[in-house]
Amino acid sequence: MSNTDSARPPSTGLWLFEQLRAAIIRGDYPGGEPIRQEDIAERFQVSRMPVREAMRLLEAEGLVTKQPHRGAIVAQLDADDALELFQIRAVLEGLAVRRSFPALTDEQVAAIERAHDALEQADAAEKQARHSDFHLSLYAAAGPRLQKMVSDQLDAARRYHLRFGRPGMEVSDRDRAEHLALIEAARRRDVETAFNIITAHAGDSGVSISRSIFEAEERRANDRKGEGGA
Repeated sequence: MSNTDSARPPSTGLWLFEQLRAAIIRGDYPGGEPIRQEDIAERFQVSRMPVREAMRLLEAEGLVTKQPHRGAIVAQLDADDALELFQIRAVLEGLAVRRSFPALTDEQVAAIERAHDALEQADAAEKQARHSDFHLSLYAAAGPRLQKMVSDQLDAARRYHLRFGRPGMEVSDRDRAEHLALIEAARRRDVETAFNIITAHAGDSGVSISRSIFEAEERRANDRKGEGGA
């Protein structure tokens, strides 16, 4: 038996893509690590065809890249990629607010409040997932297509948050204030306030994480120079 979920979607390739995508986001496959099709096929007990389908989907999402003489490798965490990712998030979540907030029901607003409570009570292991749940609860009335697009970007951003975010994934005072302001905006169906908070939040996160990656790369480069001069 493999160590994977027993329930699979109709396409084995799609199921395998979801398994590998989640593993990459968790950091089970570090950036730069090769992903060999024969190893994946053996681990997940599938044929090569669904592996090729899964790899194609991972490459389309930017989680896997192909390099000469190395084959498929997990994409490195990159400062420019982080900035682009969070810029995309800002656009999508801003649109989702504009579509969702005018149509929110009282039940959906109550669900936003419950999602916030779950985030506040979550331990470190669950904090990032509950943070995504809170964001998605804001877009309950945005429509399934846009919700899926936002969800995919939140998942992709999690990889950066886990590596370069705050230790323990704790919620900062600024985040907490913004979350409470978003709840109040949802109660009032205040689109403009929510739009401004969401777009600034995503954009600022991208700049902060991109800067952290750049600084880490500079430290590694300086360490290599120091070792060379020793």
